[in-house]
Amino acid sequence: MNGKIMYTLLKKDVKSCLVNKNILVSVLIPIFFCILYRYLFSGLGDGMQGFVLNISAIFSISIIPTSILPIMIAEEKEKYTLRSLMLARVRGYEFLLSKILVCLGMTIVVSTAVFFIAGGKGEAYPAYIGAAMISAAGLCLLGALAGLLSKDQASAGTISAPLTLLTMLPPMFSGFNDTFEKISVVVPTTSFQTIYTAAETGKSVLTRSGVNAFIVCAVWVAGGAVLFNIFYRRKGVDC
Repeated sequence: MNGKIMYTLLKKDVKSCLVNKNILVSVLIPIFFCILYRYLFSGLGDGMQGFVLNISAIFSISIIPTSILPIMIAEEKEKYTLRSLMLARVRGYEFLLSKILVCLGMTIVVSTAVFFIAGGKGEAYPAYIGAAMISAAGLCLLGALAGLLSKDQASAGTISAPLTLLTMLPPMFSGFNDTFEKISVVVPTTSFQTIYTAAETGKSVLTRSGVNAFIVCAVWVAGGAVLFNIFYRRKGVDC
């Protein structure tokens, strides 16, 4: 890995995010809903605090990897900079790693804001942000594939919308429907719930359900890496 290339890519990606209105709006969505939910449920007792935090965290973990990452990649294609990067011998994993690191950085910022707005306890923050990072990493490759399959930012939004719902809805409704409960087990956002809940309550994260949660995230990362590499090499420029 070329350190100079990575630094240049990271610098470029951060600047692009700061001036892209679509990305800025997407980043604010979880924070907006967290504030809204806390206001709406403020009179229902302290027990709603955990609910607001859980739902808002799922928003941030789902939206940033599956909505913002596709926009970042589609923007490269829309401006024809992806072809230039490939011709400049930027490797696929360098191109992808830069955008994933920026996305994970945004996830940390948004998840942190959500945590404290929702009234999370400070001692639970390390477990919270760790679980959020593990789950978000599992979704990043899904977002990257959506970006490669998009011709421009508009189509990226169209493709990423159902993916965001696919990762967001199962854990939110798993307690209300058996089908959602079965589907939610294989979604990284449910892994966040499993890992964080165990850590927050002082239980071991190495129980059967905890280990399964880590495995789910690892499978999504590994499978997504293979698929992204195939698409990047064969169709990454013109698909």
